[in-house]
Amino acid sequence: MDAVVVDEEKTAIDCIEYMRNHRAGHATFIPLDSIQVKPINDKYRSFAKGARLAVDVIQYEPAVERAIQHACGNALVCDTMDVARYVVFDKGQEVKAVTLDGTVIHKSGLITGGRSTRDSTKKWDETDVKGLSRVKDNLHAQLTDLQSKKPRGKADEALLLEVERLESSLVVARDDLNAAQLRRTGILQQSTHVRDQLDTLAPQVNAATVNHDQLREQVETLQAVISEADDSVFGDFCRRIGAGSIRDYEERQLKVAQVVSEARHRFDTQIARLTTQVKFEEEQLRTTQARLGDLDNIIRTEDKALVLHEQTKQQIEEEIRDAEASIEELKEDLAKANEDLENRTTQVEQAKRAFNKATKAVDQVLKDIATKNGEIEKSGLERSSIYRRCRVDEIKIPLLKGNLKNVPMEENLRDEVAMQMEGDEDESERPRQVQDYGIEVDYSELEDEEMEDSSPEAAARFDEEIAKVTAEIERMAPNLKAVERLDDVEAKLVETEKEAEKARKDSKNARDQFNDVKQRRYELFMKAYNHVSERIDAVYKDLTRGKAAPMGGVAYLSLEDSEEPYVAGIKYHAMPPMKRFRDMEQLSGGEKTIAALALLFAIHSFQPSPFFVLDEVDAALDNTNVAKIANYIRSHASDTFQFIVISLKGSLYERSNSLVGIYRDQDVNSSQTLTLDLTQYDE
Repeated sequence: MDAVVVDEEKTAIDCIEYMRNHRAGHATFIPLDSIQVKPINDKYRSFAKGARLAVDVIQYEPAVERAIQHACGNALVCDTMDVARYVVFDKGQEVKAVTLDGTVIHKSGLITGGRSTRDSTKKWDETDVKGLSRVKDNLHAQLTDLQSKKPRGKADEALLLEVERLESSLVVARDDLNAAQLRRTGILQQSTHVRDQLDTLAPQVNAATVNHDQLREQVETLQAVISEADDSVFGDFCRRIGAGSIRDYEERQLKVAQVVSEARHRFDTQIARLTTQVKFEEEQLRTTQARLGDLDNIIRTEDKALVLHEQTKQQIEEEIRDAEASIEELKEDLAKANEDLENRTTQVEQAKRAFNKATKAVDQVLKDIATKNGEIEKSGLERSSIYRRCRVDEIKIPLLKGNLKNVPMEENLRDEVAMQMEGDEDESERPRQVQDYGIEVDYSELEDEEMEDSSPEAAARFDEEIAKVTAEIERMAPNLKAVERLDDVEAKLVETEKEAEKARKDSKNARDQFNDVKQRRYELFMKAYNHVSERIDAVYKDLTRGKAAPMGGVAYLSLEDSEEPYVAGIKYHAMPPMKRFRDMEQLSGGEKTIAALALLFAIHSFQPSPFFVLDEVDAALDNTNVAKIANYIRSHASDTFQFIVISLKGSLYERSNSLVGIYRDQDVNSSQTLTLDLTQYDE
């Protein structure tokens, strides 16, 4: 409720920056544009008799509604302690309940506050109460008369709404005015600083201007002397060439040199372009000469004629015309050759089409051969399978030659066929040869009925009988592989049991290691916690002890989870001297600082380090508490334990052993340090 409500987050950041720069203390800001507000639970409005939401009983402006909802939340205001206990404990609602006498029941069940019996609160006088009651009755009567005489209409409601809007606008305008005044103050301070800098730099600027004018005059004087010397040296030369001075001549010559340089650049560019063109023409000429191989002798003759008679232009032109005529003849020959080439190309295309047709026919024949070979391979596999079944089932079939013992028991016919095909890769496709194992069946001994009865019904009947006989044989025959399968299963069972036993041992070892780590973690944590818990009360008493409270305050720690304390949190309670118990968040800034320092000193005492750095911890403390902090630091500092304190309050750093000051050196534009030993002033 002590927070400052601002319109947007940027304003809060600017305020915090301003307070930090001016060391104006601490404050909490609630920005209306970015604050997260949880919705109010409407069930608490009529949850229990004598309990109501804090939001409903607080009067506030509509502009700060989000901030009030954020601060209050679902907190309930109860008439008595019994109502608060009923809501929090009996009904088990996790809300903060506040009674009218100041007692607070937090969500965690902690009860704080309450009315002290020693509180000497001023009581109302009965006469004043009666007078105020009469005034209230009179005001109520006047209000009733006004309402009965002139009921509020729409115009009045509109005016009231307009008044409320104007009041809100007025508040915003006042805030803007205050912000503008603060900005104006800052700008004025900045302008004053700038004026001071201008006043400081003005003499330096004037001196620099005077020096600049003097240097310029010296330069002009030296330039005049140089000009006179040039005129005396080059006077005769300038008169001979008709120039006013050597400088005019140099300027004119510079312009002429620039013009000549530009012209030379243009000429060089033109020469380079013409040279490139000549080279290109020569390359074209050499290309033409290469294409006209039949005219090499004529070209050599022309080259010799050109060398011997360069100045005879007419003869060169005649030779060129002869060459052109020859070129025309060659062009005609080339055209005829192109016609012959086109005719031959047409013939080649026709031959290609005929070849493609023949290739397609060959491909079709090869496909047919491959199909027949597949059928042959399939029939060979079926025949090998029948031979194999006859050998396994000991079925006697009439043979002209060969023996069923030549038939292998494994199905490797495909491998044999593949091996046969490997040697025929480079040859054309031909009929497939299937292995017959030297067996030839005598089909003449088969009964005529069996040979003639080849209908589908007879084949199905034979297949059914064969299936029945095969099933009966399988039932009668023992499973010879059962023992092998049993051995495999037993081996797998033994291996699985070993793996399960190993997994159980690993799990037990991991659980034991986890319990050991957990126990060591608990012991280390409790060792540190017990030390800090025992030490913190004494440290807090030393920091808060005074004449008015010689015993000091009380501070202690409590665990939220005693079994696994490192999983949950630790509650820190500090009660300043001569004050009732309150939550840490309800303490003032100075009281929170003292409590935090006590906790830091207690934690540091567990495993002390040789240095302890404090950075402006006295910002929120008054002089009394600053003196207590200084006495504590003074009493605990030693040769092996040094305090390094950053402070801006003289009552703290004047009790130190030495001072180190940082300042800015304008001459070298860097920071410098000053040290002062105060031990010589102890007496």
